[in-house]
Amino acid sequence: MCDDTRAPLGFLRVAARLALLLAAVLALAACGGDDEPDAAEPGATETAPADTAEAEKTQLELKTIGIMGPVDAAEIIKLATDATDEAAKALGWETIRVDPGGDPARMASGMTSLVNSNVDAIVLTTMEPATIQAGLQSAADAGIPVINTHTLTQSSDLFAGEYFLDPPAEFDLLLERMQEDVPEGSQIGVINLPQFLNAKIAGDLIAEAAPDAGWDVVASHDANLLDLVPDTQRAVGDMLRANPQIDAIFGCCDFVPAGAVAAIRAANADIKVYALHGIPSVIPQVESGLAVVEVADYQKGAIAAIDVLARYFAADEPIPKELPSEFAYELAIVDDSNVDAGYPFPTEEVLAPFLERWEEMYEPAG
Repeated sequence: MCDDTRAPLGFLRVAARLALLLAAVLALAACGGDDEPDAAEPGATETAPADTAEAEKTQLELKTIGIMGPVDAAEIIKLATDATDEAAKALGWETIRVDPGGDPARMASGMTSLVNSNVDAIVLTTMEPATIQAGLQSAADAGIPVINTHTLTQSSDLFAGEYFLDPPAEFDLLLERMQEDVPEGSQIGVINLPQFLNAKIAGDLIAEAAPDAGWDVVASHDANLLDLVPDTQRAVGDMLRANPQIDAIFGCCDFVPAGAVAAIRAANADIKVYALHGIPSVIPQVESGLAVVEVADYQKGAIAAIDVLARYFAADEPIPKELPSEFAYELAIVDDSNVDAGYPFPTEEVLAPFLERWEEMYEPAG
């Protein structure tokens, strides 16, 4: 006799096992589908993913940038004006350059000519605002932003940005090296250039620091702006003849090593010149072991000005009055032990990180 209550229970167990097996098969099929491309519907075409990096680039509009420094014959000035020009053209912009040749009247007229040329912005290198006051006011009235860069000048509300090196920071770096080399009780000579604010500050700072370092400033000379290197050579020669115990020469500026080293050699003196604002042409004096110089990536302020202007024109970002901290100048001391390490800073190297960023951000104008 059969057990009528067990047959239905066995049937249900079998059915449950079949259901579980079917679920497992369906799950495997679903997983396998991830590895195979979906079949295209009739008439459908595959679409490549959009290049989001390209899509996010901003197309720059054509702009004209005015460029001026006090005198392009000064190597340290031309480093910055050339860098401004190169950076602007890297963005597809046009430039108008003015070289006043050191003439204040031409500086004033040059500034006005840039405004009258309807430039979109002006980037200056070490221009004193009083010299170009009328042109600065005209630029402000016309809505043309003006950024002054490089070594320190007097400030002005008419400058949209002032991207200057810090004179005390430069001086302190060179002073630290002098204190390592020049012992207390030493006599020093000083070459000044008070016509420029940053150079005047350097002269004031060495006058203040010398007594604390135990040095006696026995001679000083204000260099002739129109005859810098020959005048410096004559002045240092006179210092050495009048004070043969001089142990070092301090120089405010880039031109000092060329003149001072020539005078040191002529006097057969065993001393060094310590100078601010080392430039490419002073490298032979540094290599000789007779010069120690402070150098900076002087071009950075000008290139940063172009970067700031790109943001201003492309995204209406405000122009910061002071140099953004991300663009802080780099300073270094160069002597015959590290002169082969790529100093002074080449424009190509200073500009390179900006070009990389601009490549990601912008489509050049034109």
